[in-house]
Amino acid sequence: MTRDWHKWAVLLMWVALPTSAWNYWRAWDQLPERMAVHFDANWRPNGFTSREGAFQLGLGIMLFMLVVFTVATLIVFYVKPAAGLGALIVAYVALGVCWYGNYSIVEFNLKTPAHSELVGPISPALSDSEYLTVSHLHS
Repeated sequence: MTRDWHKWAVLLMWVALPTSAWNYWRAWDQLPERMAVHFDANWRPNGFTSREGAFQLGLGIMLFMLVVFTVATLIVFYVKPAAGLGALIVAYVALGVCWYGNYSIVEFNLKTPAHSELVGPISPALSDSEYLTVSHLHS
């Protein structure tokens, strides 16, 4: 059993997926229809999607990372067992950052009013639709 501890550690990584899904599920009714999912260097939102899009993107990235890190970590443990612990640590850190990103997106959108590019000249959105803001439509 002690020889196979790494298999259990790899399996434990997969807890990140259902806990991320639960994080979205618990707040689903309070999340805005349009969610901020990308932020600039000053933590101002500059990328938006639907609630469903945020859920699918967040869990899709997490699922992709889990598959890649599961395969890579098991290969490393098989080919070079001495490097296995390092590979496992890298996997856990990367997945932890991804999990925290999903958690932070949900929390940000729970605490911030609904987002729209059509809110006037102070809109944080940087796109061609800035020319369609309310102030430009009345000119």
